[in-house]
Amino acid sequence: MENREDQSWTFAAVQERLVEAMLMLWRLPDRERGWLRVSISSLWSQYHPTVGMNPAERAEYLLSHDRDEAPRLPGLTRAQVGAMEEALGWMRFVDVADRKLVGLAITQLAEGHSQVSWRRLLKPMGLTLGADGLRMRYGRALNRIAVALDDGGNPCLSASRP
Repeated sequence: MENREDQSWTFAAVQERLVEAMLMLWRLPDRERGWLRVSISSLWSQYHPTVGMNPAERAEYLLSHDRDEAPRLPGLTRAQVGAMEEALGWMRFVDVADRKLVGLAITQLAEGHSQVSWRRLLKPMGLTLGADGLRMRYGRALNRIAVALDDGGNPCLSASRP
């Protein structure tokens, strides 16, 4: 995340920052999951196979069974949270009808896909035809963000906007 004060915003730069924001968003702690883990732990102890085992048996059992928990990622810095919030705030420049589309497309890119599969987005968008139309709507939405950032927040100054 470099300082872009002296550079103009492009489609690619906006897309890259939104993908970075999505990746950071996924790194935030899941508070609901943490709450459920704590509240269920008392019930879990009643049904866990280690209940009633002596400490040596319990240790052997726990060491012999794989834990399927994902490794924890490091927390976000204040600068990263600020950059994420800034990029997610750009969605105010996108028409309400296109926000879901942008989110779905950015999610695919954040998952590691090199390009968006517009056909896969038809069903989540409630459509059966028009994959190319979704691509164009997405392009216009990101262009609107880039223009708004370059023009100090006025996306209506875009030449492609009537």
